[in-house]
Amino acid sequence: MGIGHNVSPNPVALHVDDVAAARSALEQRGISFHGDTLDTGVCHMALFADPDGNALMLHRRYAPRSTDV
Repeated sequence: MGIGHNVSPNPVALHVDDVAAARSALEQRGISFHGDTLDTGVCHMALFADPDGNALMLHRRYAPRSTDV
């Protein structure tokens, strides 16, 4: 289509059951993460990139969802 590739700055969130375990497994395979795993009070997140530089995130929400508006 003639459109060049642009690296996405917005991470694609990949749901995992255990962010720490998934991060450790990826680090053992040579994946580098951007900073520490974040705990937002709602979820755990660990940011990294694919070989093309696209942003990815390991993600697990641990807080229950509220139906209160």
